[in-house]
Amino acid sequence: MKFKFNRRHKIFIEEKLSSGRYHTIEEIIVEALELLEEHDKKYEQWLEAVRNNADVSIAELERIDNKFLIAQLERKLRQALES
Repeated sequence: MKFKFNRRHKIFIEEKLSSGRYHTIEEIIVEALELLEEHDKKYEQWLEAVRNNADVSIAELERIDNKFLIAQLERKLRQALES
């Protein structure tokens, strides 16, 4: 399989190879793919946590008295306009 890299990627790859840490482009690609996989897993975990917490947050917001919420927003707006 052949890849075409842009100039920036070619320079990056050359720097990595010349550092001695990697000996082939394949080693660089394998590490990049493993990092991408790890990133994707962390993103999925984050997304799941957000979804779970969103349900709790919505339930909490529904319990807040609307008048209190509006009063708080008005106070913050006045503070922002005064500063």
